[in-house]
Amino acid sequence: MSDISNLTVLAANLVAPEPGFIVRPIANLFGHVINFLFNIVYAMTPAHSLGLTIILATIVMRVLMLPLNLNMQKSMAKMREIQPELNKIKEKYGNSKDPEIKKKMAAEQQALMAKHGANPLKGCFPMLLTMPIFIGFNFILRQAFLYVNRLGDLYYEIAEAFLRAPNALDSMMPTIFSLIPQNMHSNANAAIPLLDAGLSVEAVRAQVGDFIDAYDPSSLARVLNRFSPENWEFLYTQIPDYYANAIMALNERKDAIETFFGLSMVDSATWTWPSVMVPFLVGITMMISMYIGNLRMAGQATDDKAKMQQRIMVVIMPVFIGAITFGMPAGVGLFWIVTQVLQGIQDLVLNKKAGVKFVLPFLKKDAEVS
Repeated sequence: MSDISNLTVLAANLVAPEPGFIVRPIANLFGHVINFLFNIVYAMTPAHSLGLTIILATIVMRVLMLPLNLNMQKSMAKMREIQPELNKIKEKYGNSKDPEIKKKMAAEQQALMAKHGANPLKGCFPMLLTMPIFIGFNFILRQAFLYVNRLGDLYYEIAEAFLRAPNALDSMMPTIFSLIPQNMHSNANAAIPLLDAGLSVEAVRAQVGDFIDAYDPSSLARVLNRFSPENWEFLYTQIPDYYANAIMALNERKDAIETFFGLSMVDSATWTWPSVMVPFLVGITMMISMYIGNLRMAGQATDDKAKMQQRIMVVIMPVFIGAITFGMPAGVGLFWIVTQVLQGIQDLVLNKKAGVKFVLPFLKKDAEVS
């Protein structure tokens, strides 16, 4: 693994800071949604899995966005239909740099688009709505226990059991120290005299910023959330069996919620198996989804340049999204995978209505010849 990959994984394993004032309302909103859907999954399925909750949340989101997506598809189809006329208007005015001529050309193009009900900006709306959801999922899954009440209760019990266990805090202090970002260490040093003076934790945080108090179960839970399996195994060897067994039992319940098909939804996707398959599945499903959608667009593309741009995007975008999934919780990757599968199904239906057949790339030439 490269040095950059090591640094990415290391940074992803640190305690997540509290979201800023921009992200906080997004995370809180989606946190309530995820908690509500998790309670449904918890009540209706024997597998109390966060993975099933993510799938359900993605389906709900796609259903709510379906009218907007269909409207976008219609607008893009109309844009492709009038593209030859838009090009004629552009040729009519040439490449003049005169502001007045440019203004007339833009006005004529706008009038044409208004006449046919086409709007190039509508294609951006679904993506603009998806990004806040993506950001919300990223923050929520890094500290899912803060948003999913049942999981939060388990973490609090684990933290209490940890603090009760003899030698637990002393033996794990180096690990705890290494998982806390440097700015939180600085904030903690500034917080000590304020806490000694009798100020509440909330009041101190408002003054010095976010910090970790290892003796407070709620605060300690944020660090335990970043413990690796190796960290837990080491802890079990340092404390009496009675306490180790109690913490192990709680961890088993926690893992049952956080894992999906043996893969932790809250841990970062890395180059190790099986988490490495998440970014690759993100890229593959997105590539297939974009290819299916482009089958309809390619038939309506007006020039070779437009077709070439579509082909390039089918490769570049999946590689880019797959790459940024590394270092993010695997649950974020699951969100992208389910999103692309649902998008592909939607495009298959639209393609069928448009009379466009699904042809595999390596069979495309043969199909065109026949």
